[in-house]
Formats: sequence, C-alpha cells, structure tokens
Amino acid sequence: MPVARFDEAGRLAVDAALERGEAVVLPTPSPLAYVVAATTVSAVNRAKGRPRDQPVALWEPRFEQVAPHLALDEAERRRLGWLLGVERVTALVPLAPGDGAPGWLAPAARYGMALLFGVAWEPLAWLLERHAPLFVSSANRSGGLPAVDLRQALAGFGPEVWVLDGDALRDRARPHASTTTLRFVPGRGWEIHRRGIQDTLRANAGRGDYLADVLARADAALFRRPFTRRQDGRAGRQTRRSPPEDRDGPVLLHGPRGRRPKHHAA
Repeated sequence: MPVARFDEAGRLAVDAALERGEAVVLPTPSPLAYVVAATTVSAVNRAKGRPRDQPVALWEPRFEQVAPHLALDEAERRRLGWLLGVERVTALVPLAPGDGAPGWLAPAARYGMALLFGVAWEPLAWLLERHAPLFVSSANRSGGLPAVDLRQALAGFGPEVWVLDGDALRDRARPHASTTTLRFVPGRGWEIHRRGIQDTLRANAGRGDYLADVLARADAALFRRPFTRRQDGRAGRQTRRSPPEDRDGPVLLHGPRGRRPKHHAA
C-alpha cells in the first residue's frame, strides 16, 4: 500500500498525486477522522467507489475567498468563519442569489447551498497552500465507515490511493469520528444538519445542547458578548431545535476499545 510519511519524501509523493489529479487520504486533527481529498470531485468519488458527480464538500481554508459568494450578513459570515476554523465543523450554507457560484465552488454547491469543510491544521498547511481549494469527503469506500487511523485508511482504499500517515500527530486514545455538520436556514438560523464528533462528545459528557453552546461560544469569541442565560439555566441563546429527522441520536465513536462511528461525512 502507498503510505506517505510526514517527511520530505512523503510530502513529495502526496503533492505529486494531487498534481496528477488523483485522490489522497489525509489525516485531520483529533478528534476528527481521516478524509479523502482531491482537486476534482470526480477523483474523490472515484476513490470512494460511487457516482462521479455525487456532492462533496469544498475545502478552502482561506475563508475570505468563499465569504463573498454566500447569502449571509456580516455577523453570520463571521460566525461561519469561526465555526469552520475554530470549531472545525462542516457547514451547509446558502449561496448569494443570482451570484452564480464560481467554477471552483460550483462542484460543492447544489440547490442553492454550498457544503464547506474548513479545517485548518498546521501539519497540512503546506498542502493546502499549494493545492486549495480541494474537494473532500470522509475516508471510506461507499457504504463503509470513515477511517479513524492509518490501518483503517489502508484497508478502505486500493493501492492506487496514497495515504498520508498522521497517526503520530493525533491522540489515538481519544474517540474519533467525522465532523458535525451545521446548516444555516434563512429566517430560522443555525441548525444541526447531521450529527458528528463535536456534538456527540458534548452529549456523552452530559453537557446538554451543543448547538446553543457552540453559538454562544462563537459570539463570545467574536463579539465580546457575555453568554446569555437560557430559561433552563444553561449558557447560550435559545435556538430552534432541529427537525426530528436530523435528531437521530449520537454517533458511535471509535475509541480505544474499537468502537466505530455510525455516521460519516458527505
């Protein structure tokens, strides 16, 4: 199996694969899972063994490139930037009407919404600087579970896909899974679109409403506002609960005892 280490030779191998238009499997910081990424949607989907035009997320850490194309006011753009870059969620957000998504964004857009993956991580800064924007999905073959370590990544992909070994840079004692996905609905605000590692860790710790908490933390960081108190006594503003079809329970985590995640990224 083609395994690339975090050394000069490994970087050259991954860089060359992306230059050839191939997909590569990359680590992301704990507690997130590995992902498969490429410069085209078709390469990501081909590696995953699914239809070549299936939607995937855009990975563009330079948020200022994406923000002008979104139907969000300035405050919500700032929240989105924080949610992507600090909280490291995935986000489904509306495109500006009539703007027409640019070619590099269009493959991650459907029905007027764009799916954004915003993880910025120093060990991958060199790669994103050279190749962003990339398209990204969970590191698994179609129908499988996302890989959370090198062994699972190698088992899930064939010999034509380079895997960058990031296990030594991650806390393997922690549970790992794919990201929580939030969506912004005009007139309603932020909702949980699909559950993932961020909200599951909070739920497993018995700490209550993830959505209210993350929005309160975003506002405290961005606007220097004190955390408002909800009627139930928890910190964070009162928010609309997600529809029942989105509240499908916590994901199963893959931790030191070998449990694996139930849900995975797009």
